[in-house]
Amino acid sequence: MARPRKPRYVDGLELPENLYTDPKKRANYWRYIRPDGSSLTFHGTTAEAIRQAKQANRQRDLYERQPATTDTVWTARAGSLLDRYSDWVAWMELNHPKQATVARWSQKRRYVERMCEQLKNPMPHELTLTMVRDWWESQDYHPQRNSRAALRSFINYLMLEGSVPKLTFNPFNTSDEAPKLIPRQRPEKVRQRLTLQDFWRIHDAAGELGYTGLQIAMDLSLLTTMRRGDVCSLRLDKHVTDAGIDKGVEKSINQRGEERATYLRWSYNHHPGLRQVINQARQLSLQNYRCPFAVSYQPKKRQPRAKQDEHWCRLMPARLSNQFKDARDAAEVRQDLPSSARPTFHEVRALASHLLKKSGHSPEEIAEICAHTDAEITEKFYLGGHEREYKEVGISIDPKLLMRK
Repeated sequence: MARPRKPRYVDGLELPENLYTDPKKRANYWRYIRPDGSSLTFHGTTAEAIRQAKQANRQRDLYERQPATTDTVWTARAGSLLDRYSDWVAWMELNHPKQATVARWSQKRRYVERMCEQLKNPMPHELTLTMVRDWWESQDYHPQRNSRAALRSFINYLMLEGSVPKLTFNPFNTSDEAPKLIPRQRPEKVRQRLTLQDFWRIHDAAGELGYTGLQIAMDLSLLTTMRRGDVCSLRLDKHVTDAGIDKGVEKSINQRGEERATYLRWSYNHHPGLRQVINQARQLSLQNYRCPFAVSYQPKKRQPRAKQDEHWCRLMPARLSNQFKDARDAAEVRQDLPSSARPTFHEVRALASHLLKKSGHSPEEIAEICAHTDAEITEKFYLGGHEREYKEVGISIDPKLLMRK
Protein backbone atom coordinates (compact mmCIF):
# COMPACT_ATOMS: atom_id res chain seq x y z
CA MET A 1 0.00 0.00 0.00
CA ALA A 2 1.32 3.40 -1.00
CA ARG A 3 2.18 5.73 1.86
CA PRO A 4 -0.22 8.72 2.02
CA ARG A 5 1.24 12.02 0.92
CA LYS A 6 2.51 14.08 3.86
CA PRO A 7 1.05 17.61 3.93
CA ARG A 8 3.50 20.39 3.14
CA TYR A 9 3.01 23.82 4.73
CA VAL A 10 4.40 27.26 3.95
CA ASP A 11 3.34 30.27 6.05
CA GLY A 12 0.73 28.08 7.67
CA LEU A 13 -0.94 27.20 4.34
CA GLU A 14 -0.94 23.70 2.88
CA LEU A 15 0.64 23.46 -0.57
CA PRO A 16 -1.40 21.59 -3.20
CA GLU A 17 0.02 18.80 -5.29
CA ASN A 18 2.64 19.70 -7.91
CA LEU A 19 3.55 23.00 -6.21
CA TYR A 20 6.97 23.29 -4.57
CA THR A 21 9.15 26.03 -3.15
CA ASP A 22 11.96 27.41 -5.27
CA PRO A 23 15.04 25.11 -5.33
CA LYS A 24 17.26 28.18 -5.14
CA LYS A 25 15.50 29.27 -1.90
CA ARG A 26 14.44 32.61 -3.39
CA ALA A 27 11.64 34.31 -1.49
CA ASN A 28 8.20 34.24 -3.16
CA TYR A 29 9.45 32.05 -6.04
CA TRP A 30 7.69 28.77 -6.77
CA ARG A 31 8.04 25.70 -8.98
CA TYR A 32 5.07 23.94 -10.56
CA ILE A 33 5.48 20.51 -12.10
CA ARG A 34 3.64 20.16 -15.41
CA PRO A 35 1.96 16.89 -16.52
CA ASP A 36 4.86 16.10 -18.85
CA GLY A 37 7.37 16.37 -16.00
CA SER A 38 8.77 19.78 -16.92
CA SER A 39 8.68 22.58 -14.36
CA LEU A 40 7.48 26.16 -14.43
CA THR A 41 9.09 28.73 -12.11
CA PHE A 42 7.05 31.80 -11.25
CA HIS A 43 6.86 34.62 -8.69
CA GLY A 44 3.99 35.36 -6.31
CA THR A 45 2.83 35.39 -2.72
CA THR A 46 2.04 32.11 -0.99
CA ALA A 47 -1.71 32.58 -1.31
CA GLU A 48 -1.46 33.55 -5.00
CA ALA A 49 0.84 30.61 -5.78
CA ILE A 50 -1.59 28.21 -4.13
CA ARG A 51 -4.50 29.69 -6.11
CA GLN A 52 -2.66 29.33 -9.41
CA ALA A 53 -1.53 25.81 -8.59
CA LYS A 54 -5.07 24.72 -7.67
CA GLN A 55 -6.37 26.19 -10.91
CA ALA A 56 -3.67 24.36 -12.87
CA ASN A 57 -4.52 21.13 -11.04
CA ARG A 58 -8.14 21.53 -12.04
CA GLN A 59 -7.02 21.99 -15.62
CA ARG A 60 -5.28 18.62 -15.40
CA ASP A 61 -8.69 16.99 -15.10
CA LEU A 62 -9.50 18.41 -18.52
CA TYR A 63 -6.53 16.68 -20.12
CA GLU A 64 -7.11 13.53 -22.14
CA ARG A 65 -4.58 10.74 -22.49
CA GLN A 66 -4.16 9.91 -26.17
CA PRO A 67 -1.94 7.07 -27.41
CA ALA A 68 1.08 8.03 -29.50
CA THR A 69 3.43 5.86 -31.50
CA THR A 70 5.97 5.49 -28.73
CA ASP A 71 4.53 6.94 -25.55
CA THR A 72 1.46 8.45 -23.94
CA VAL A 73 1.15 12.20 -24.40
CA TRP A 74 -0.98 14.68 -22.41
CA THR A 75 -3.03 17.11 -24.53
CA ALA A 76 -5.29 19.83 -23.12
CA ARG A 77 -8.81 20.72 -24.16
CA ALA A 78 -7.73 23.93 -25.76
CA GLY A 79 -10.49 26.46 -26.21
CA SER A 80 -12.77 25.04 -23.52
CA LEU A 81 -14.77 27.38 -21.29
CA LEU A 82 -12.19 27.20 -18.50
CA ASP A 83 -9.46 27.86 -21.04
CA ARG A 84 -11.29 30.97 -22.23
CA TYR A 85 -11.81 31.95 -18.59
CA SER A 86 -8.02 32.15 -18.22
CA ASP A 87 -7.89 34.35 -21.33
CA TRP A 88 -10.58 36.62 -19.86
CA VAL A 89 -8.64 36.99 -16.59
CA ALA A 90 -5.47 37.95 -18.48
CA TRP A 91 -7.43 40.37 -20.69
CA MET A 92 -9.08 42.05 -17.70
CA GLU A 93 -5.83 42.42 -15.78
CA LEU A 94 -4.13 43.89 -18.86
CA ASN A 95 -6.88 46.31 -19.89
CA HIS A 96 -8.31 47.08 -16.46
CA PRO A 97 -5.31 47.11 -14.08
CA LYS A 98 -7.30 48.86 -11.34
CA GLN A 99 -9.80 46.03 -11.39
CA ALA A 100 -7.03 43.54 -10.63
CA THR A 101 -6.02 45.43 -7.50
CA VAL A 102 -9.51 45.45 -5.98
CA ALA A 103 -9.87 42.97 -3.14
CA ARG A 104 -13.03 41.48 -4.65
CA TRP A 105 -11.28 40.61 -7.93
CA SER A 106 -10.27 37.16 -6.68
CA GLN A 107 -13.86 36.49 -5.63
CA LYS A 108 -15.19 37.63 -9.01
CA ARG A 109 -12.79 35.26 -10.75
CA ARG A 110 -14.01 32.45 -8.55
CA TYR A 111 -17.65 33.13 -9.51
CA VAL A 112 -16.84 32.72 -13.20
CA GLU A 113 -14.62 29.73 -12.59
CA ARG A 114 -17.35 28.04 -10.56
CA MET A 115 -19.90 28.51 -13.35
CA CYS A 116 -17.52 26.93 -15.86
CA GLU A 117 -16.95 23.97 -13.57
CA GLN A 118 -20.62 23.43 -12.72
CA LEU A 119 -21.52 23.56 -16.41
CA LYS A 120 -18.97 20.71 -16.81
CA ASN A 121 -16.65 22.91 -18.87
CA PRO A 122 -18.24 22.77 -22.32
CA MET A 123 -16.71 24.28 -25.41
CA PRO A 124 -17.91 27.90 -25.83
CA HIS A 125 -19.68 27.15 -29.11
CA GLU A 126 -21.73 24.51 -27.27
CA LEU A 127 -23.02 27.02 -24.71
CA THR A 128 -26.77 27.62 -25.07
CA LEU A 129 -29.26 29.82 -23.28
CA THR A 130 -31.00 26.73 -21.91
CA MET A 131 -27.78 25.50 -20.30
CA VAL A 132 -27.07 28.87 -18.74
CA ARG A 133 -30.64 29.35 -17.56
CA ASP A 134 -30.88 25.91 -15.93
CA TRP A 135 -27.63 26.57 -14.06
CA TRP A 136 -28.65 30.12 -13.08
CA GLU A 137 -32.01 29.05 -11.68
CA SER A 138 -30.32 26.40 -9.54
CA GLN A 139 -28.46 29.15 -7.65
CA ASP A 140 -29.75 30.87 -4.52
CA TYR A 141 -30.44 34.58 -4.25
CA HIS A 142 -27.14 35.71 -2.75
CA PRO A 143 -24.85 33.81 -5.22
CA GLN A 144 -26.92 35.24 -8.07
CA ARG A 145 -26.66 38.80 -6.79
CA ASN A 146 -22.94 38.61 -6.03
CA SER A 147 -21.84 36.92 -9.27
CA ARG A 148 -23.97 38.65 -11.89
CA ALA A 149 -21.55 41.49 -12.71
CA ALA A 150 -18.58 39.14 -13.16
CA LEU A 151 -20.60 36.71 -15.29
CA ARG A 152 -21.86 39.57 -17.46
CA SER A 153 -18.29 40.72 -18.08
CA PHE A 154 -17.15 37.19 -18.96
CA ILE A 155 -19.99 36.57 -21.44
CA ASN A 156 -19.42 40.00 -23.00
CA TYR A 157 -15.81 39.03 -23.59
CA LEU A 158 -16.80 35.74 -25.23
CA MET A 159 -19.40 37.46 -27.42
CA LEU A 160 -16.89 40.04 -28.62
CA GLU A 161 -14.54 37.19 -29.49
CA GLY A 162 -17.33 35.44 -31.40
CA SER A 163 -16.90 32.33 -29.25
CA VAL A 164 -20.56 31.79 -28.25
CA PRO A 165 -22.59 31.85 -31.49
CA LYS A 166 -25.61 30.18 -29.85
CA LEU A 167 -26.00 33.10 -27.41
CA THR A 168 -27.67 35.94 -29.32
CA PHE A 169 -27.71 38.17 -26.21
CA ASN A 170 -25.97 38.37 -22.87
CA PRO A 171 -28.31 36.62 -20.40
CA PHE A 172 -26.69 38.42 -17.45
CA ASN A 173 -27.70 41.89 -18.66
CA THR A 174 -29.56 44.09 -16.18
CA SER A 175 -31.18 46.42 -18.72
CA ASP A 176 -34.87 45.97 -19.50
CA GLU A 177 -34.17 46.87 -23.14
CA ALA A 178 -32.77 43.39 -23.82
CA PRO A 179 -33.73 39.87 -22.69
CA LYS A 180 -32.17 38.81 -19.41
CA LEU A 181 -32.24 36.10 -16.79
CA ILE A 182 -34.59 36.88 -13.92
CA PRO A 183 -32.90 36.70 -10.50
CA ARG A 184 -34.51 35.16 -7.46
CA GLN A 185 -36.47 37.34 -5.08
CA ARG A 186 -34.64 38.36 -1.93
CA PRO A 187 -35.68 35.92 0.82
CA GLU A 188 -37.51 37.25 3.82
CA LYS A 189 -35.34 38.09 6.80
CA VAL A 190 -35.61 35.37 9.45
CA ARG A 191 -32.89 36.58 11.81
CA GLN A 192 -34.33 38.44 14.78
CA ARG A 193 -33.15 41.86 15.92
CA LEU A 194 -30.95 42.36 18.93
CA THR A 195 -32.30 44.46 21.78
CA LEU A 196 -30.10 46.54 24.04
CA GLN A 197 -30.97 44.27 26.95
CA ASP A 198 -29.92 41.22 24.94
CA PHE A 199 -26.70 43.02 23.97
CA TRP A 200 -25.63 43.45 27.58
CA ARG A 201 -26.61 39.89 28.47
CA ILE A 202 -24.38 38.57 25.69
CA HIS A 203 -21.66 41.05 26.66
CA ASP A 204 -21.67 39.76 30.25
CA ALA A 205 -21.70 36.13 29.09
CA ALA A 206 -18.68 36.84 26.87
CA GLY A 207 -16.78 38.07 29.94
CA GLU A 208 -17.66 34.92 31.87
CA LEU A 209 -16.39 32.80 28.96
CA GLY A 210 -13.12 34.75 28.84
CA TYR A 211 -13.93 36.34 25.46
CA THR A 212 -12.49 39.77 26.22
CA GLY A 213 -11.78 40.38 22.53
CA LEU A 214 -15.43 39.74 21.72
CA GLN A 215 -16.50 42.30 24.34
CA ILE A 216 -14.20 44.91 22.76
CA ALA A 217 -15.53 44.03 19.30
CA MET A 218 -19.14 44.43 20.48
CA ASP A 219 -18.34 47.81 22.07
CA LEU A 220 -16.60 49.04 18.93
CA SER A 221 -19.44 47.97 16.65
CA LEU A 222 -22.07 49.52 18.91
CA LEU A 223 -20.25 52.87 19.14
CA THR A 224 -19.18 53.10 15.48
CA THR A 225 -21.57 50.83 13.47
CA MET A 226 -18.49 49.01 12.12
CA ARG A 227 -19.01 45.72 10.33
CA ARG A 228 -17.42 42.54 11.59
CA GLY A 229 -14.62 42.72 9.02
CA ASP A 230 -13.81 46.34 9.83
CA VAL A 231 -13.70 45.60 13.55
CA CYS A 232 -11.38 42.61 13.08
CA SER A 233 -9.04 44.56 10.75
CA LEU A 234 -8.81 47.64 12.99
CA ARG A 235 -5.12 48.12 13.86
CA LEU A 236 -3.84 50.01 16.87
CA ASP A 237 -0.67 50.99 15.00
CA LYS A 238 -2.38 52.16 11.82
CA HIS A 239 -5.97 53.28 12.36
CA VAL A 240 -5.90 54.51 15.96
CA THR A 241 -4.47 57.99 16.59
CA ASP A 242 -4.17 60.24 19.62
CA ALA A 243 -7.36 61.99 18.52
CA GLY A 244 -9.50 58.96 17.67
CA ILE A 245 -9.96 56.37 14.92
CA ASP A 246 -9.41 56.85 11.17
CA LYS A 247 -10.69 53.88 9.17
CA GLY A 248 -11.75 53.16 5.61
CA VAL A 249 -14.87 51.01 5.18
CA GLU A 250 -13.61 47.74 3.71
CA LYS A 251 -16.82 46.91 1.85
CA SER A 252 -16.78 50.35 0.25
CA ILE A 253 -13.11 49.94 -0.71
CA ASN A 254 -13.81 46.55 -2.31
CA GLN A 255 -16.78 47.83 -4.29
CA ARG A 256 -15.65 51.32 -5.29
CA GLY A 257 -11.87 51.17 -5.08
CA GLU A 258 -9.61 53.08 -2.73
CA GLU A 259 -10.05 56.40 -4.53
CA ARG A 260 -13.87 56.58 -4.26
CA ALA A 261 -14.36 54.59 -1.07
CA THR A 262 -15.82 55.91 2.20
CA TYR A 263 -13.31 56.90 4.89
CA LEU A 264 -14.59 57.73 8.37
CA ARG A 265 -13.11 59.45 11.43
CA TRP A 266 -14.34 59.03 15.00
CA SER A 267 -12.80 61.61 17.32
CA TYR A 268 -12.70 61.13 21.06
CA ASN A 269 -14.26 64.57 21.50
CA HIS A 270 -17.50 63.47 19.85
CA HIS A 271 -17.25 59.80 20.89
CA PRO A 272 -15.78 59.82 24.43
CA GLY A 273 -16.71 56.18 25.04
CA LEU A 274 -14.28 55.08 22.35
CA ARG A 275 -11.23 56.14 24.34
CA GLN A 276 -12.05 53.67 27.10
CA VAL A 277 -12.62 50.85 24.59
CA ILE A 278 -9.31 51.56 22.84
CA ASN A 279 -7.49 51.59 26.18
CA GLN A 280 -8.96 48.16 26.92
CA ALA A 281 -7.83 47.00 23.49
CA ARG A 282 -4.27 48.20 24.19
CA GLN A 283 -4.19 46.33 27.50
CA LEU A 284 -5.43 43.18 25.77
CA SER A 285 -2.79 43.65 23.08
CA LEU A 286 -0.02 43.59 25.71
CA GLN A 287 -1.42 40.36 27.12
CA ASN A 288 -1.54 38.84 23.64
CA TYR A 289 2.13 39.35 22.70
CA ARG A 290 1.65 42.94 21.48
CA CYS A 291 -0.86 42.02 18.81
CA PRO A 292 -1.32 45.17 16.66
CA PHE A 293 -5.04 44.47 16.12
CA ALA A 294 -7.61 46.05 18.41
CA VAL A 295 -9.48 42.76 18.69
CA SER A 296 -7.23 39.89 19.75
CA TYR A 297 -7.21 36.64 21.68
CA GLN A 298 -4.67 34.02 22.65
CA PRO A 299 -5.24 30.66 20.93
CA LYS A 300 -4.27 27.43 22.63
CA LYS A 301 -1.76 26.67 19.88
CA ARG A 302 0.27 29.14 17.86
CA GLN A 303 -0.64 28.98 14.16
CA PRO A 304 1.24 30.99 11.50
CA ARG A 305 -0.85 33.36 9.43
CA ALA A 306 -1.11 33.44 5.64
CA LYS A 307 -0.02 37.09 5.46
CA GLN A 308 3.17 38.37 7.00
CA ASP A 309 1.48 41.42 8.58
CA GLU A 310 -1.06 39.29 10.45
CA HIS A 311 -0.32 38.47 14.06
CA TRP A 312 -1.01 34.96 15.31
CA CYS A 313 -3.20 36.40 18.11
CA ARG A 314 -5.48 38.29 15.74
CA LEU A 315 -9.16 37.41 16.24
CA MET A 316 -10.39 36.48 12.78
CA PRO A 317 -13.98 37.24 11.65
CA ALA A 318 -15.10 33.60 11.56
CA ARG A 319 -13.87 32.93 15.09
CA LEU A 320 -15.45 36.18 16.29
CA SER A 321 -18.82 35.00 14.97
CA ASN A 322 -18.40 31.64 16.68
CA GLN A 323 -17.53 33.31 19.98
CA PHE A 324 -20.60 35.53 19.66
CA LYS A 325 -22.81 32.48 19.12
CA ASP A 326 -21.28 30.77 22.17
CA ALA A 327 -21.91 33.84 24.34
CA ARG A 328 -25.41 34.32 22.94
CA ASP A 329 -26.41 30.74 23.69
CA ALA A 330 -24.72 30.88 27.12
CA ALA A 331 -26.86 33.95 27.89
CA GLU A 332 -29.92 32.03 26.60
CA VAL A 333 -30.88 34.83 24.21
CA ARG A 334 -33.70 33.78 21.87
CA GLN A 335 -33.27 30.12 22.75
CA ASP A 336 -36.86 29.51 21.69
CA LEU A 337 -35.93 30.24 18.06
CA PRO A 338 -34.05 28.01 15.63
CA SER A 339 -30.34 28.74 15.29
CA SER A 340 -30.78 30.43 11.90
CA ALA A 341 -33.23 32.97 13.38
CA ARG A 342 -31.15 33.99 16.40
CA PRO A 343 -29.22 37.29 16.30
CA THR A 344 -25.65 37.24 14.97
CA PHE A 345 -22.81 39.70 15.49
CA HIS A 346 -24.04 41.76 12.52
CA GLU A 347 -27.15 42.66 14.52
CA VAL A 348 -24.95 44.78 16.81
CA ARG A 349 -24.49 47.11 13.83
CA ALA A 350 -28.25 47.23 13.25
CA LEU A 351 -28.81 47.95 16.94
CA ALA A 352 -26.31 50.82 16.74
CA SER A 353 -28.19 52.28 13.76
CA HIS A 354 -31.47 52.01 15.66
CA LEU A 355 -30.02 53.79 18.70
CA LEU A 356 -28.67 56.56 16.46
CA LYS A 357 -32.17 57.05 15.05
CA LYS A 358 -33.62 57.23 18.56
CA SER A 359 -30.94 59.83 19.37
CA GLY A 360 -32.49 62.11 16.77
CA HIS A 361 -30.29 61.46 13.71
CA SER A 362 -31.84 61.14 10.26
CA PRO A 363 -31.68 57.99 8.08
CA GLU A 364 -29.50 59.94 5.63
CA GLU A 365 -26.93 60.67 8.35
CA ILE A 366 -26.96 57.05 9.50
CA ALA A 367 -26.63 55.81 5.90
CA GLU A 368 -23.51 57.97 5.46
CA ILE A 369 -21.60 56.41 8.36
CA CYS A 370 -22.86 52.95 7.37
CA ALA A 371 -21.40 53.59 3.86
CA HIS A 372 -24.74 52.85 2.25
CA THR A 373 -25.32 54.39 -1.18
CA ASP A 374 -29.05 54.70 -0.49
CA ALA A 375 -30.75 55.71 2.75
CA GLU A 376 -33.59 53.36 1.82
CA ILE A 377 -31.25 50.41 2.45
CA THR A 378 -30.52 51.72 5.93
CA GLU A 379 -34.20 52.32 6.64
CA LYS A 380 -35.32 48.91 5.39
CA PHE A 381 -32.58 46.54 6.51
CA TYR A 382 -31.09 48.26 9.57
CA LEU A 383 -33.64 50.56 11.17
CA GLY A 384 -36.76 48.49 10.60
CA GLY A 385 -37.89 45.63 12.81
CA HIS A 386 -36.62 46.87 16.17
CA GLU A 387 -39.89 48.15 17.59
CA ARG A 388 -43.28 49.19 16.27
CA GLU A 389 -43.85 52.91 15.97
CA TYR A 390 -47.42 54.07 16.66
CA LYS A 391 -48.76 57.33 15.28
CA GLU A 392 -51.05 59.33 17.48
CA VAL A 393 -54.51 59.59 15.89
CA GLY A 394 -55.55 63.20 16.27
CA ILE A 395 -58.98 63.10 14.61
CA SER A 396 -62.21 61.75 16.06
CA ILE A 397 -65.93 61.69 15.40
CA ASP A 398 -68.01 64.39 16.96
CA PRO A 399 -69.85 62.73 19.88
CA LYS A 400 -73.02 64.65 18.92
CA LEU A 401 -73.19 62.70 15.69
CA LEU A 402 -73.18 59.44 17.62
CA MET A 403 -76.22 60.31 19.71
CA ARG A 404 -79.37 58.35 19.00
CA LYS A 405 -82.18 60.41 17.59
